[in-house]
Amino acid sequence: MNGPGFHVRVARSEELAAAGRIARNAYLMDGLIKGANIYADQLADAASRAAAPGVDVLVAVAPAVDGVEMVAGTITVAEAGSAYADIALPGELELRMLGVDHRFRGNGVGQLLTRSAIELARERDLTAVLSLVHDNVKAARLYERMNFMRLPDRDWEVPELPELGAMLVYCAPPTLSPAG
Repeated sequence: MNGPGFHVRVARSEELAAAGRIARNAYLMDGLIKGANIYADQLADAASRAAAPGVDVLVAVAPAVDGVEMVAGTITVAEAGSAYADIALPGELELRMLGVDHRFRGNGVGQLLTRSAIELARERDLTAVLSLVHDNVKAARLYERMNFMRLPDRDWEVPELPELGAMLVYCAPPTLSPAG
């Protein structure tokens, strides 16, 4: 999928370090994680995610400057039963680890990545689902603006990171308008 000068595709091997760095730094910048912990390490390790069966790491790439493309953001998608699916049930694709480089925030990159992940789910005849930390107001606004539906009966907590509190589960709408 393409957006305001950006395009989204599966990350190339040489882009995985940047994708991991962007995801980790976005979570740190937004105060969703603090310092070094197991989740910060997972966010940074996009190469392991990309190598896992049933998992894809997508990147939003900024327009080339002097022939060089730059990774502006990333999202990981995981099929139910894969190593990185925490909440996906059969028939679902889980959206995870969305992050946008601070230099590209405010340009619609997060929404473009989310839309691209939803399109990928639909191409696979799957429904896109995600969970987010209960106090991640910025992400909640994005998903509400995109008409995601809350699934409160599927909310959960991460046993390894109880400090995160409740994880709120959302489901992509059956259709997504181009303006959404």
